[in-house]
Amino acid sequence: MKGIIFRGLEALVIEKCGMAAWDDLLEKNAPDGRVYISAQSYPDEEIIGLAQDVATALSMTMPEVLKAFGEYLFGHLNRSHPTVAKGFNSFAELIMGIDKVIHVEVAKLYHEPNLPEIESKLIEDGFILMHYRSKRQLCMCAEGLIYGAASHYGIDVSLNHVECMHDGFDKCVIEVKYEALNG
Repeated sequence: MKGIIFRGLEALVIEKCGMAAWDDLLEKNAPDGRVYISAQSYPDEEIIGLAQDVATALSMTMPEVLKAFGEYLFGHLNRSHPTVAKGFNSFAELIMGIDKVIHVEVAKLYHEPNLPEIESKLIEDGFILMHYRSKRQLCMCAEGLIYGAASHYGIDVSLNHVECMHDGFDKCVIEVKYEALNG
């Protein structure tokens, strides 16, 4: 997992719980002296351990924490790389451009980013069908990122997770219904 994702979690924990809480999480889940650098890669197990401890501390489920983190992460990534979202005129354009535009740009910025595969199909104005595949199975974080994007564009969105890798499917299928341009 790239350090920029860890930096997003760090920012969220410090903002909501303070620096001491982040230090405690690091002490329990990371090697001594760990400092996350955006462009470097770190073991996936570290972010999972950090997220599990956040879930426990906040009496939330892991899916709830990942979704909340994903929503926060959209803003964090947008502040770190503001030109990415500016390249899209709408929420639908951004969602449709995740794999073919955003992930291409991420691959230019970060060595071996290990990104999920995301295929999005515009079914009709106001409805996108998304397929998500990742060995990490962080689909709830992806959902949170979608909610963060909707917030960025000031629109309402609802998601229906029709199939999920956590239930044994080979991919997640997510229906993304959003405020249509003409509605």
